[in-house]
Amino acid sequence: MKRWMIPLLSLSLAAPVLAVPPENPDQVKGMINDLETLAGQGRALKSGHDPADPAAVTACRAEHGALHDRAVALRDGAATLPQLAYRVNLTMAASAAVACVACDQGADKCDAVAPALERVRHQMNTPPAKE
Repeated sequence: MKRWMIPLLSLSLAAPVLAVPPENPDQVKGMINDLETLAGQGRALKSGHDPADPAAVTACRAEHGALHDRAVALRDGAATLPQLAYRVNLTMAASAAVACVACDQGADKCDAVAPALERVRHQMNTPPAKE
């Protein structure tokens, strides 16, 4: 496990306590939709090839390389969100989506997208704490 993932994971678990509405709900909702779409596309492309077969990986990258680029762009965009809770959880979901659409990774990499997005949805639907 990468060193940066443990602090990121601990922040994501604390995020529901820090419930605040996003500054731009439409942007967050759009990212959620895009990440769900990417996860579905990643699962679909994995059903058609063997990630251990170099020829299949090469063909997959040639055909589906744009998915990887889109996932990286979403991860980069999530990393710039102004609110920590959304930045952390969306970055985690997008990082999982990058692995999900990678032609040399197994379909199990897609499993981490949904839980991170569920944390974002929970964050959006939790009313802010009253002072």
